[in-house]
Amino acid sequence: MTLMDRGLSAVLTAVSFLAAPLTRPVPAQTGQQQSRPFTPGTCGRVDPTYIRLAEQTGGQPMFLQPSEMAAAGHLMRETTLNNTDAMLYATAHLGGQSRGYAIPIDSAVKRVTFSLSFDAPGTTMTLLRPSGAAVTSGEGGVEISEWTCGRIITIGSPEKGTWHVQMSGTGRFWLRVTAQADLYILSVEFVQLGGRPGHEGYFKIPGQPLTGRPQTLQATVSGALQSAKFKLASADAEAIQPVNMKEESSDPEDHEYLGTVTLPKQPFRVAVSGLDGNGLPFQRMYLTQFRGTTIDIAPSNDFEDLRAGSTTTLTFGVRNYGEAGSFRFLAVDSRGSIIPTQPAEVALASGASAQVRLDVTVPPGTTPGTGLTVTITATSTTDPEINNGTSVELAVGGP
Repeated sequence: MTLMDRGLSAVLTAVSFLAAPLTRPVPAQTGQQQSRPFTPGTCGRVDPTYIRLAEQTGGQPMFLQPSEMAAAGHLMRETTLNNTDAMLYATAHLGGQSRGYAIPIDSAVKRVTFSLSFDAPGTTMTLLRPSGAAVTSGEGGVEISEWTCGRIITIGSPEKGTWHVQMSGTGRFWLRVTAQADLYILSVEFVQLGGRPGHEGYFKIPGQPLTGRPQTLQATVSGALQSAKFKLASADAEAIQPVNMKEESSDPEDHEYLGTVTLPKQPFRVAVSGLDGNGLPFQRMYLTQFRGTTIDIAPSNDFEDLRAGSTTTLTFGVRNYGEAGSFRFLAVDSRGSIIPTQPAEVALASGASAQVRLDVTVPPGTTPGTGLTVTITATSTTDPEINNGTSVELAVGGP
């Protein structure tokens, strides 16, 4: 995925919030659902599913009144600029307290946007320059958009140094700081060794990384820099633990790092900081949120080509690294068909493993070379947050 693709993905997440209903359903005398507008001065209600998706992908929920829809254009425009990357993503409950973040602006930053949304009216955000002066509307190079439950500030050609965001309020906030810069995170992946003997290399793991067990993290940073150090950050952007990453390869543009880390139980993002090419402090944050899991599922062997007019049995191994529990399986293919699994559910003690099978039938007359992706997931029957999945790419062989 390119940097531009990731930016568009985040914007699409934000757009999904804008497309959410801007009215609150109320009971009708006829027994059907009617709607009434949100009360002016309140924050619009958003489906929790949208919020969860936003937090997992780095999107930003926007609690807009219908009259405030135009304000979203400011955020979408800034997010779709070329070479735009996140410097910070944080969400937490203010609970009547103040909270602040320090953001170093490095020499690679050409433009920066501070975007805050919140679910309780009255929350405030003040942006302070390195000099300590507050940013206000009407200043040169400053664009500010405000609505009842959000504020966006864009600074063109920001001065270098440490900027400060100060917030206060009672509800929950979502803060995202993005910069158009020539220094950015190109990729972050959990990988494992694979490939043919003599041609081994690191490949992205098929599912989620396992918590409590060493995992290999690979990251690529593009741009001029002198040093880089990595950490895992919590939902509110606080450090969970450092990650010891070694630079494996580099050229004038891209720097590839590799390291081993034992993952925490809580969700996390990967952040990098250090000195840019001119020796100024920088920080970037990868927007995708990772969550370690305790269930592993993977193909039991290499699968051969499918055959038209025949049925092929696929076998997957599943192992439970967490507490004893039961797990339900779901398999689907790229045609949108659900494939029954045997068994459909299995109970596993801690450390126990099992096999699950599924049959893939290819209709007669299917053109050789036709591709088919099969995805299978395992989910705890008591805690849906404990899940993992894998996909296999198959093809129909010749006669």
